[in-house]
Amino acid sequence: MVGGILFFGFLAELPLWRSAYTLQLATDILTFTVLAYSWNLISGFTGYLSFGQVSFYGLGAYTTALIVLHTPAPWYAAVLAAGLASGLAACVLGTLMLRLHGILFALGMAGLARIFAVAASDWEFAGDSVGITLPAQLTPVAVYLAMLALALVAFALNLWFTRSGFGLDAISVRDDEEAASSLGVPGMRVKATVFVLSAVLPAIAGGLVAWNRSYIDPSSAFYPTIDLQTVVFVLFGGIATLWGPLIGTCVLMLLGEQFLVHFPELELALFGGLVIIIVLVLPGGLVALANRFGWLLPPVILGPRDLPAGKPPPPREGMSDRPVLDVDQLSVRFGGVCALDRVSVQVAPGETISVIGANGAGKTTLFHAISGLIAPSTGDIRYRGRSIVGVPPFRRAQGGIARTFQIPRLMETMTVWENVVLATRHGNQSKRMIEHTAWAIRSVGLGELWRSPVNTLTPGLRRRLEVARALALDPDLILLDEVMAGMTRHEQEDIRQVLHGLRELGVAVIAVEHVIAAVADLSDRIMVLDFGRVIATGPPEAVLKDAAVLRAYLGEAQ
Repeated sequence: MVGGILFFGFLAELPLWRSAYTLQLATDILTFTVLAYSWNLISGFTGYLSFGQVSFYGLGAYTTALIVLHTPAPWYAAVLAAGLASGLAACVLGTLMLRLHGILFALGMAGLARIFAVAASDWEFAGDSVGITLPAQLTPVAVYLAMLALALVAFALNLWFTRSGFGLDAISVRDDEEAASSLGVPGMRVKATVFVLSAVLPAIAGGLVAWNRSYIDPSSAFYPTIDLQTVVFVLFGGIATLWGPLIGTCVLMLLGEQFLVHFPELELALFGGLVIIIVLVLPGGLVALANRFGWLLPPVILGPRDLPAGKPPPPREGMSDRPVLDVDQLSVRFGGVCALDRVSVQVAPGETISVIGANGAGKTTLFHAISGLIAPSTGDIRYRGRSIVGVPPFRRAQGGIARTFQIPRLMETMTVWENVVLATRHGNQSKRMIEHTAWAIRSVGLGELWRSPVNTLTPGLRRRLEVARALALDPDLILLDEVMAGMTRHEQEDIRQVLHGLRELGVAVIAVEHVIAAVADLSDRIMVLDFGRVIATGPPEAVLKDAAVLRAYLGEAQ
């Protein structure tokens, strides 16, 4: 933070001793800094690779120019209005564009920029392909200071993303949107908000550039190279980091100027070679190099200085005999395949039910239907007396349904703490976030590893972390999908102790498990699935001796 204050303070003093060339170069650097930080929001933190941010840059330039020419509005009002117009356009476009993923989103955004350019070229009111000439009213110093203020806003916004719960939500969407929804993260709302923010800043920058140059036309406003340069600057500095966009933009633009002055014929070759070397040697950019020396390290988001002892949530009060979950005649079909066939099960508060069956029996499909990741074909699912069919997964998680996955789906770029606190902030204990998160982490024996990156954990520890994440929601119902698979006996015993504690808290558990011996004595009932149908349900000692179960599950009869 001190470095940022000093850097922007230095830039604020630049007009006092600048030359016209230096001031214009600094203005251009600040312009691309704004664009880089805007691109970093949608592509770095949220993971939506965009090749069309120049759409909003050009839209802002044209909106500003038209307001200036046809209304008495002052320049600053015109620029702010352009930012607002771009934000509104992003609200509309986001509902369509954000349904695309990966290369489709990138191509869609590139196509959007082309559509805007063609529209501007054919719009007589906007000067057609000739463009618009503006009156020279702003001084270079005024434009520079306005762009500096905008760059500071862009920096502050990225700073907020690296330290806030909302930034954590955005990163979780990037890492695994479906898993994030099971932790209560409203993925579409998060993406739409980031998309709008990433559209407003380029639009304001475009308006300032248009006035600075007193001219705008389609080829300059929607120039594809602007997007390419922006992407290169961020990758060179370090994507999804606070300092990467600023460092990458400043270093490459200053080096580019030197290459142009001293090696004009080799400028592009030298520039491209330098970028390729950095990307190959340092995939994380210059910030990754700084991190190796302990510089510019990101903080643990929402993390305390030291891990507190933590406090468990209070036991549930006023629990009734009404089932926490009531699955009634649930069927799920995929084309001609019936994955679940009229499955019914009720789970009472504090009850533990184990679901067993051979591979392909429909166990995970049942969990997907309960948690909202797939829609049932027929039947009903009632949670705490209300049907939740059609309720999105994040709402179910926020309401108290937690789950783990058959193969752990953790947020790979986060730490242990960040994975768990992500769930806590969307659960029932968000008001005591630090204490509850610490309790969940310590409950599964990860207290010594709370700052560790997820990608350093062993398979057994990863499963523990998924359990901690489920506990962090403070749920009424937990769906555990083969949580003890791949664990040592010692690790299994630790998880068994956690399950004992859940019973005391009044939390209902449905556990899919192949390690039957590990959960049999913890289960109030066992339900057996075979090709999507319930073939037995009841106390463990009775079900495990049932002849039909032995034939279906163990392949033998007695």
